[in-house]
This record gives sequence, structure tokens and C-alpha cells, in this order.
Amino acid sequence: MTFDRIKEAVLEMSPEDQKRVILELVPEIWPQVCVDDSCLDRMRELVDEAVVREYREQHFNNV
Repeated sequence: MTFDRIKEAVLEMSPEDQKRVILELVPEIWPQVCVDDSCLDRMRELVDEAVVREYREQHFNNV
């Protein structure tokens, strides 16, 4: 299976199954593939975006 086919399949999944991929699959492959700073930096960006979005939603964007 190619990367593009896997990506397509994941994007076609329900949000619940996509969440399972993140919570169950990513931690299994993380130690093997994320061994450089660029990978860690990208994951930090994603986490930071999620944290900021959640904060804004909780605080109604300072309304």
C-alpha cells in the first residue's frame, strides 16, 4: 500500500476512527520514525495550534 492510498483511506474515515489513528497508531510508530528535530518541531506546532484553538473556543475569542 502506498502512502497516498493510506492518506486517502485515513481521510475517508469517520472522525472517530481518525481519532483512533492518532491515539492508537501514531504512538506505536512515533519512536521509530520521529527521530529528528524537524519532526518534533512539526508535532509541537500541531499541538500548539490545538491548544490555542481550544483556549479560544473556551473563552469565546475574548468576546
